[in-house]
Parts: sequence; structure tokens; C-alpha cells
Amino acid sequence: MLPLILIIVTVLLGLSLFFRVANIQKHAYQLASESARNIFRMIVLTRQWNAEHNGIYVFASDKNPSNPYLELAQRDIPLSDGRKLTMINPAYMTRQIAELAESDPQLHIRLHITSLKPIRPDNKPDDWEAHALQEFEQGQQEITSIEHQTNGNQLRYMAPLMVKPACLSCHAKQGYKEGDVRGGISVSLPMTAVEAAMQDEILASWISHGVSYSLLILISWGLLELLARRWRTLDETIEVLQETRKELVENEKMASLGRLVAGFAHELNTPVGVAVGAVSHADDTLEKLTELLTQDEVSELVLNQQISYLRESHHLALSNLRRAADLVHRFKRTSIDRSTQQKRMYRLHEVIDDVLTTLRNILKRTSIAIDVDCSDDLELCGTPGLLEQVLTNLITNSVAHGFENGTRPGQIRIKAVVSKARHLIIDYQDNGIGMTEEVRQKAFEPFFTTYREHGGSGLGLYVTYNIITQQMDGTVHLVSAPQEGTHFHIDCPIDSTPLPDKTL
Repeated sequence: MLPLILIIVTVLLGLSLFFRVANIQKHAYQLASESARNIFRMIVLTRQWNAEHNGIYVFASDKNPSNPYLELAQRDIPLSDGRKLTMINPAYMTRQIAELAESDPQLHIRLHITSLKPIRPDNKPDDWEAHALQEFEQGQQEITSIEHQTNGNQLRYMAPLMVKPACLSCHAKQGYKEGDVRGGISVSLPMTAVEAAMQDEILASWISHGVSYSLLILISWGLLELLARRWRTLDETIEVLQETRKELVENEKMASLGRLVAGFAHELNTPVGVAVGAVSHADDTLEKLTELLTQDEVSELVLNQQISYLRESHHLALSNLRRAADLVHRFKRTSIDRSTQQKRMYRLHEVIDDVLTTLRNILKRTSIAIDVDCSDDLELCGTPGLLEQVLTNLITNSVAHGFENGTRPGQIRIKAVVSKARHLIIDYQDNGIGMTEEVRQKAFEPFFTTYREHGGSGLGLYVTYNIITQQMDGTVHLVSAPQEGTHFHIDCPIDSTPLPDKTL
């Protein structure tokens, strides 16, 4: 878990740092571009001011010689004191500003006015400027890029100069007309200061992300350690609860088996008691016969009467012993099925009869009728002990809850069929008091009971649900409403696995 968290945190912070650095670089590039753009705008405004005044005159000197490329009659005006005024047009002024800017050690800005058809040869464009001028001819508004040079990176910016009416006095002879692209001014700015500030900000981002990464790892490790402890505690608690639940379920099964034994013992007492009484009566009859036979004369009628008594005692004892043997056989079959849960071939109606026999002691004290609809020849392969447990739990649940411990009369109907899809379908219904919707929704939850004050454990239907869904791979659907009884619809696939051949 910790490596996964580490990977996720690393990826997220790595992406955050990547986008942060990219954003810093983009911002630095935009800042430098905006600076160059503002310089260009200031030059254009200065040129516009010059053009609107039709040029300006300054004293001619070595620094301001007459512009040989300005072909105007009023280019030079001599004064009476021997000095001369010469016109500075926008292009000449731009070149002088560019020379001042380039010579200033604090600026290191290079301005270059250029054109594809320059009047002054020194205004010829370099390759980058020529490409930019061609782009302007196609409608591009500005060009910006970074050039890598030996003395550091340079930002190059260039925008077009459009022909205006004031420009035609000098450039009309070149074929330009108003609105054409006359040329452009390129601005070159050193990126040293910008990149230094950018690197400082990138370093700060690395440090902040590194600190954040370390804190997140420490916090994640601490939280995961705390969570791991909670999980270990929870696992231990769950294990204890599972063991407790398993023990309670086993106790519930043993209690069910105890009720079965109690019912069997009570049922067995009756035929055994009758058989004992019959045998005792037969002993008395034999003593009388022995006494009669010692007499000299015995009435045939009396002798036949005693023999008849002996025969009746014999038949009574034999029938009740057979009934007791059948009970023992049923108990043995049921107890083995429930304890071992081994697969075998069985008849479903016999399983239902065995359950009703073991519960006869409970049912005979009630006014509850049991109606069974199951074919006598319905033979299945599986573990009958599971079905016995399910039916026992459903019947005892109906007696206790649906019919209020047998104080209410009613009817239980059990219908069992095999569907075309080879599923065993059991519909179990009673017409007892039913359940509210809240109780119905919680009926299969462990330890939920409305009968706790009377000793209910809340495990009967939970065990039933688990047997059907987990051990029999089936489903059980419960329908119930107050005063409308309860209906359990059970649907289980029939086990088609053949039994192992035990023959030699």
C-alpha cells in the first residue's frame, strides 16, 4: 500500500512541478515579449510624432550629418551665422535612437529598422528579419522567438511598419501605397536578467515541492501506519466476532439437535412403555396358564381365554416395538444426516416425515395443521441433513413467532417439486401473524430477533439462509405482511454429481 501511495504522490507532485516550471518559463517569455512589444510601440509613437510634424530640424554636425538618403529640397536650411539645419525624418530618428540604445551599457537593446526594399543598404534585413517581413506580407501581426547565442539567449521581436500618408513623400517612388507593409522594426533583448529571475523562481518551486513531497510522504506514512494499526485491530476484532458467531451457530445447531433428541425421547417412551406393559401383562397371563395347567381339570373356555390374552399382549408389544424401531431408525438417519452431512440418495417425503416426527412432541400440543404436498417417488441426491435443518428451523420459527408458541391455531403448507430446469422448488407457507416490513428486511440478519425476552437467539433464520445460499447454492425469497402469514420460496439446483461407486 505504501509503495502505491508513494508512486501516486510522486507522480502528482512531479506533474505539479512540471507544469509549474513550464508556467514560469512561459510567463518569463511573455514578460520579455511584452517588454519588446512596448519598446516597439514607443518607437512607433515617436515616429508618428515626427511624421505628424513633417520631420524635425536640428543643427548639422558630425553626429547629425545630412541624411544622404533623404531626397527633399528642404532637407538642409543654411543660417545667417554659417550654421546649417538638417531635417531628421522618422527613419533617421529611429536609426539614431537605435544607436543610442545599443551603446547604453545598461540597456543592451538592439533596434533595427529594415525592409525588403531598403533605401539605405545598412537597413538590409538578416535572414530572421527577412522571414518575418515575408510573414507580415501574409498578414502576420508580429513575430517572436528566442535565439541562442554565445553571449546568452536573445529575445527577438519584430512587428510591421505600415505605410501612412506622411510616408508617401519619401516612399511613393518605391511603389508603396497607403496601407502597405513598408518594413518593420526588430527589437532584440538580452534574456540574461529574465532567465536569472526565472531560475530563481524555478529553484524556489523545486524547494517548495521538495518540502511538500517530504511532508506528504511523512504524513502519508504516519496515516498509513495508523490505518494499518486500526486494520490489525479490526482484523483481530472481526476474527473474534467470526469465532463467536461460529460458536453461536454451532450452539444453535446443538440446541436444535437437543430439541430433536428430546422430542425423540418423548416419542420413544410411548411405544416402549406400551410394549413393556404388554410384556408384563403377558407374564401375568403365562403365570395363570401355568397355574391352570397344574390343576387336574381345566375348562377349555378359560384356557382359550388366557391364550387369547397372551396373543393380544404379543401383538401389542410387537407393534409398539416395531413403532419404536421405526422411530430409532428415523432418529439414526436424521442424526447421521445432520452430523456428517454426507451425500446420499434420499426420498424427499421421507426427510419431511422425519422432521415432522422429531417435532411431533412440539406440534401435538398445538392446533397447527401440517399439509405436505410432495411426491412419494421424488428421489434426490444430496445432503438431506441440510434440508432437515432448514425445515426444522422454519417450522419452529412458525410455531414460536407465527402462531405465538402454538397458542394460535393455523396451518403450515409445504410444497416441494422439481422444475424443468432441474431445480428443487420448496414453497413453505404459514397463515400466522406475519411480519412487518421492517422485520421482514432484517429477518435473515444474525442475532436479530423479536423474541429475545423469551430466549430467542436470532440465529434460526440466519442459519437457514446460510445453508440455502452457501451450502446448497440456492436462493430464498421471503414474502410476509402483518396478519397475512409468511411465505418462504426456496430455489436450489439439484446436485447432479454421481455418488462414488462403493462396490468391489
